[in-house]
Amino acid sequence: MAPGLAGLEIVPFRVAAYNKARGEMELFDPTRADEFIFISGTKMRALAKAGEQPPDGFMSPSAWKVLAEFYASQQQQQPHKSGDNMTTG
Repeated sequence: MAPGLAGLEIVPFRVAAYNKARGEMELFDPTRADEFIFISGTKMRALAKAGEQPPDGFMSPSAWKVLAEFYASQQQQQPHKSGDNMTTG
């Protein structure tokens, strides 16, 4: 065992997921797995970047607004890709 790990206490935690039936986040219940979807940070950022809304109850609207505005500002700051403004002749 690595030094210092002998006194380490592992604290288990339950995973939160979006309950489609209730329209809110709650602790995942594997006996009702079909009611839940997992929205990863990657998926959440993709929704924000695309200007889409998360499911109702996933996140507070004010928090989502902050996230969506951040990604909208990031897209406005990115330079155009080479060739995007080329004209054909």
